[in-house]
Amino acid sequence: MDTNGTCTRPLPATALAGGTRALGRLGEDLAAQHLQADDRLEIVARNWRLSAGELRGELDLVALDHRTGTVVVCEVKTRRDAQHFGGALQAVGPRKRARLRALTGAFLCEAGLGLPHARIDLVAVDLGRHPVLHHVRDAL
Repeated sequence: MDTNGTCTRPLPATALAGGTRALGRLGEDLAAQHLQADDRLEIVARNWRLSAGELRGELDLVALDHRTGTVVVCEVKTRRDAQHFGGALQAVGPRKRARLRALTGAFLCEAGLGLPHARIDLVAVDLGRHPVLHHVRDAL
């Protein structure tokens, strides 16, 4: 982890068979492994969905940092070839950011965890020729 809260680490070569759903699942699995092993977070929800009124969407991973009492929402973006299609870090625009903030608030209300702190991280998994995982803490 560098001083601005970003961690980058190489990944083992991974089979890329399957469609976008399989690709997304692979990225989420790699992100969850990283959060649990490297950051010592406890994953408490995967693919949490809300469909209430006008607010609809999904939180990829929700974790607890017991050391700081923080709820950590992780948006995971996975790309097969960031060189040609743009990096995963560039895939979260202003509308997606606003929706993630609103969904995080809804999750906190519904979960009733009683933790005063929350942050939204971005985990970008680029599975090109040199697979790498980027974790940006407090990205949004």
